[in-house]
Amino acid sequence: MSKTKVYFGILIAVISVIAVGFIMNIDIITSFTHKCLNYAGQNILSVSAAICAFLFLGNKNYWLIILACAAITALIIQSVIIAGSLNVINLSAMILTFMAIVFLMNFAKLLINK
Repeated sequence: MSKTKVYFGILIAVISVIAVGFIMNIDIITSFTHKCLNYAGQNILSVSAAICAFLFLGNKNYWLIILACAAITALIIQSVIIAGSLNVINLSAMILTFMAIVFLMNFAKLLINK
């Protein structure tokens, strides 16, 4: 199975879960999706995701390094820039948003190079 098909399958699965969450009005999914979309609009998170995605491209443990970058970036943004409490929901929403941005950038790169 090619990388493009795997990426497309993951994208369809995530969109399906989000769509079912909105159709059935599941509060956990809808509120978490709204948080992620709000964080995706923040320039500092999007730019740092793009920088990490291009900086570590081609490494053997790419997704593990991106996950570590996402966790470090989320901790720094939440504690220093926002100066809020380090609760698990906000940190996981930032980490997931970071990973989603990197995922979409890699998927777009695969589609363009194909």
